[in-house]
Amino acid sequence: MFITFFLELRAAKVPASLREFLTLLEGMQQRVALFDIDEFYFLSRTTLVKDERNLDRFDRVFGHVFKGIETPTDPQTELPDEWLK
Repeated sequence: MFITFFLELRAAKVPASLREFLTLLEGMQQRVALFDIDEFYFLSRTTLVKDERNLDRFDRVFGHVFKGIETPTDPQTELPDEWLK
């Protein structure tokens, strides 16, 4: 999913570099944006967009790639038994 996001940004002419993408992944590994799509949005925008002229393109790609993804209400919530079967 993250590679698709990066490739679609590049296709939309958002000049995100591989180094910036790796910085985003490092931030995810360090749990900077944990279980929250809004936190991930701001982390990815901060690491991948270096010119405000690219913000609209970034927003369109982000909305397209992550459409329908919701933030869980509580990551510690137990999963329903039917999900585990």
